Amino acid sequence: MVMGYYKTIDGEQMDGKMVDLVMQSVKGAGDGRISTKDAVAILKLVTDGNVITDTEKDTLEFIFKNFRWTSGAEEWFRRELKIWETHKTPVRMTIAELSDKHFVTVDIFSDPAARTARRHSLEAATAETNQDHDEIGLWIRLKDGTTVEVLSNFIDLEGEFVELRGGCIVPVKAIEKVEI
Repeated sequence: MVMGYYKTIDGEQMDGKMVDLVMQSVKGAGDGRISTKDAVAILKLVTDGNVITDTEKDTLEFIFKNFRWTSGAEEWFRRELKIWETHKTPVRMTIAELSDKHFVTVDIFSDPAARTARRHSLEAATAETNQDHDEIGLWIRLKDGTTVEVLSNFIDLEGEFVELRGGCIVPVKAIEKVEI
């Protein structure tokens, strides 16, 4: 069976490898459900390349809506995906490299408490770099879904944007983590 990179389903572009894997998985035991063993293989596909693309997110949403999982498989998958997302290693980047990149267009945090915590961390980072000129680490989500880490000894929070050393401007909504 040849697996294509993309498949179009109901007018939406999906990750072909993931769709093919799920189709094979539900045939496996004959009960039409995704098992924990299948979930392990799906997670491996999703997390390859250390980034989850928009196409992969759309495909996962399609899979969750249209396929049945064993009781433990979906719970395991969601838990492991959340652990992976919180422990992934960002790509190290210089401020000069970052200045050529595009950022996410929607806030990565939907939770108001997480947004407030991020703003407090950015305010503390601004004070720290103004006072002691210590390097602060920022984890920033790019438009392609990649998380990058950049270090700066100058951070200035102005409204919905952060200015880094050299005039690099980053939208607050793209910042995942502040390491003081």
